[in-house]
Amino acid sequence: MSLHVKLKKLEDKAIVNGEHAVAAAAAHLLQDVDAIDRQINLVGALHEVGYLQNSLKPYWNAFRADEPAWIERCLARLLIVDHDYWALAALLGCDGPATIAIATGKGFKSAATRKYERFDKPDVHVDTLYLTGMGKVLHPILEIGYDTKEMINVDVGRARALSLENQQWQPGEPLGTGGLSLSMQAKLPHGAWRSVWTPFTTPEAGGST
Repeated sequence: MSLHVKLKKLEDKAIVNGEHAVAAAAAHLLQDVDAIDRQINLVGALHEVGYLQNSLKPYWNAFRADEPAWIERCLARLLIVDHDYWALAALLGCDGPATIAIATGKGFKSAATRKYERFDKPDVHVDTLYLTGMGKVLHPILEIGYDTKEMINVDVGRARALSLENQQWQPGEPLGTGGLSLSMQAKLPHGAWRSVWTPFTTPEAGGST
């Protein structure tokens, strides 16, 4: 089945199911199937409405022939606006260490790392990254969490800022506790969240985000 036929079927199905964001993203992509931003929008919209990994993989395979370029474009979009959930969700399934390395190349710095356990899957390694920091406020925040066996992103987040209770945090110090403002998070196998304010706690302070 050609990509055009597949996208048209997806659009029709989404309309029937009331998945208007997917329908719009598919229709937009049909106008230019090679446009990376439109591809990112479709993948992000599919995740947002609850498509699972086995349904997302064909689109990952079709659009991510150059995965570093894909990651680069998603991160570039996330640098510009606080609310680009589709660019965030489009990072799911990408190589985790590569995502962190590309973010670092864009000027992000690691503020903290942690791991958390999952019931029936490998642990998730999470790197909390920030671009600039002044006193107790770091911004913007990017969190990349990847499966420690498959090494793919399974938990990614973006926030406008992290406000710390530590009055004068310095790189290398524990982040402690604080709050994420205008945060959003995307997870595999499914899960999409947006919040005006989310509590933040690092393992050094007795927990995890």
